[in-house]
Amino acid sequence: MMVLLKILLITASLLCLNTQVLAQTPAKPILSLYCEDDKPLQFFDENKNLTGLTVEVVQEIQKRIGNKDRIQVVPWSRGIDKLNKEPNSLLFTMARTPDREDLYQWIGPILMIEYGLYVKADSTIHIQKLEDAKKIGLIGVYRDDIRDQTLSKLGFTNLDRASSVTSSFKKLMIGRIAAYADAKKGVAITANLAGYQASDVKLAYDLFKNSLYIAVSKNTDAAIVAQWNNTLDEMKRDKSFLKILKKYNEQ
Repeated sequence: MMVLLKILLITASLLCLNTQVLAQTPAKPILSLYCEDDKPLQFFDENKNLTGLTVEVVQEIQKRIGNKDRIQVVPWSRGIDKLNKEPNSLLFTMARTPDREDLYQWIGPILMIEYGLYVKADSTIHIQKLEDAKKIGLIGVYRDDIRDQTLSKLGFTNLDRASSVTSSFKKLMIGRIAAYADAKKGVAITANLAGYQASDVKLAYDLFKNSLYIAVSKNTDAAIVAQWNNTLDEMKRDKSFLKILKKYNEQ
């Protein structure tokens, strides 16, 4: 009887000890993953499933580290607001610029992207230098995007800020603006979404290029960012990252 009692006491002590250890082990924080609908980086396919180049990269990282937090599709301005105010928030895909450098932590790079100014195919507008673009009339930009921020910083006062690049394309085609800014590889997609063809516009001026990253809120544990970056580096080494790029004709 005494032996049985001792066994029960020891078992109870071990259970108590295990409970204390578990209580002291910090739980992994829930990550808020945000992206905008921006084909081919992030978009819904014909079956309403979220996919895209960056989505697949993020999902592969999640798979490798055992993270199952949900990706939420939100307007870009809302994603920025969440990133600025909430810890453990990730937003993709974002251009990394000097102005943004110290505002966030960064996972990447994911992709290099080039931007240009586009006008209607039959337009007589000629832009030889950046200063010329300040005199051509309204230029459509995606509100709070890298295009808006960069041109604003360069002193442009003729920007027409829209809720989407598609909206700017439509405005261009009906003559409400003189030009619009778009990613070079995104023009065909933008045109299609607006109900037009890429041949309906032409490149008038090369703007700039930037590397795209996953941005992380400043007050997120740096160890989380390091884990994601290390996993992305692993994907690049084992060629799984390259496989995703090739799938979307990026390499």
